[in-house]
Amino acid sequence: MNATKMIAAAAVFALTGSAFAQGNSEVVDFSSFVSTKSRAEVQAELAQAYTQGQLAGNQEYVQFTKVASTAPRSLVRASIAASQGAVGSSPEYVEFTNVASTRTRADVRNEVLQAAKNSHEVTGS
Repeated sequence: MNATKMIAAAAVFALTGSAFAQGNSEVVDFSSFVSTKSRAEVQAELAQAYTQGQLAGNQEYVQFTKVASTAPRSLVRASIAASQGAVGSSPEYVEFTNVASTRTRADVRNEVLQAAKNSHEVTGS
């Protein structure tokens, strides 16, 4: 019975291996591509297509401009607090306080080992 299961498992692995060996048809190899245009020519064509409205979509393109803030940090934090009720109410903002640990590396290691030992005792493994 055990040999039958082993043969069946080997057959399944062989079939799945051959299915993945066919490859992905979405991958195109451009490693041997040689351009016939210069960078300036491509940029000129892009600018022309943009002015003629020939670019499809373009909703995902974001133009980033270099912005230097002149407001001090305290003023920015105060404006955030005023707009959100309190700093830290946004899920995108995290206030890191008391980051430095007072425990030594050995203390943390011992705590992890003790927790692992306790979980093995509870689960019986």
